[in-house]
Amino acid sequence: MKRALIGGFLALIGTIWALTFSMVALGNLVSGWSNPPGRFLTTLLEMDLMPLFVVSVLLTLLGLVLMVAEYFRKDP
Repeated sequence: MKRALIGGFLALIGTIWALTFSMVALGNLVSGWSNPPGRFLTTLLEMDLMPLFVVSVLLTLLGLVLMVAEYFRKDP
């Protein structure tokens, strides 16, 4: 139960951070880009938000993995 709660908080924090960085990037889109990586990722790269965005996505995934692992865990 404790791991599921920790996973939920990690997923929530990661999601909020990812949404925040996405909103900042979408408010300041670049005018020139190439495909790939596309306009959104180019904006994240030019604003130096890519490392923070990657960390937030990893936190979200880690939280989800912890919750799923706790869900399938067999307790005696």
